[in-house]
Amino acid sequence: MIYWSNENGEGSFQSKFFQDDEYKHKLSIYINDDKLKECAEKCVESLNNLTDGMIDEICTQLWENVKDEFTLPKINDVREILNYCWFEALYVDMINDDDEIAYAVEGEGDWGTEVGFVIRDNKVIYAGIDYLDYIKNV
Repeated sequence: MIYWSNENGEGSFQSKFFQDDEYKHKLSIYINDDKLKECAEKCVESLNNLTDGMIDEICTQLWENVKDEFTLPKINDVREILNYCWFEALYVDMINDDDEIAYAVEGEGDWGTEVGFVIRDNKVIYAGIDYLDYIKNV
């Protein structure tokens, strides 16, 4: 469930998996138009129901795309990358309710650079520093 904070398409929701910078699970959400609130609910539902394989793919791509930016200690499990980054916002990447579910999740890492990942049609499109290049409608 999204808690809309104002008329400008800003709100917040509870993430079941990803943490924010305060080690809580509250993320912000942004839409370009109030008509996209139903799309936003679909995106939150998708994020909160990512498969283990998709979460592992996000973590693997994050690791591959930031390992040259930041010296990480040896990690034994790809999900340990999440100890060094957090997520703050979801951007709905749809223009109407009939579109495939698409969104970007933005965060930051201990390396001081923004990171994010893009999900489209229940697939991990990209995770890493250049995530903005993969957004179509935001």
